[in-house]
Amino acid sequence: MDKRLERKLQQLCQNNPDEVIKVLLESHFWLKDLEPSTAYGRFDDDTYTGHITVVFSQDGDGWLEVLSEKDPEDPFSHRFRMPFHGGGQSGRVRTALLILALAIKLDNEERPQQRVARRD
Repeated sequence: MDKRLERKLQQLCQNNPDEVIKVLLESHFWLKDLEPSTAYGRFDDDTYTGHITVVFSQDGDGWLEVLSEKDPEDPFSHRFRMPFHGGGQSGRVRTALLILALAIKLDNEERPQQRVARRD
């Protein structure tokens, strides 16, 4: 990436993170560094049994898998800590979760969902 563009983007992200993320969330794109049908997984920071995995199908649909067995020694599950002062091992994943939370909030505001009870 062009160093000037990288610096400008970093500055925009630093000074206007909400606006930058909202623009990204409203843009539909594919990332060239990702392969469809490839599972990208990461262990969480606190448990020995938890991990998350993201896969995108050939048509671009996203699939999320969250697996764990409750660890009696640890009251938390799937925590991705702050990288600088919380002992986090997955700073980018934590940032992506922050962006995911905003995406969920915005979708809930724009298109609230109502689930109908299942018939058994």
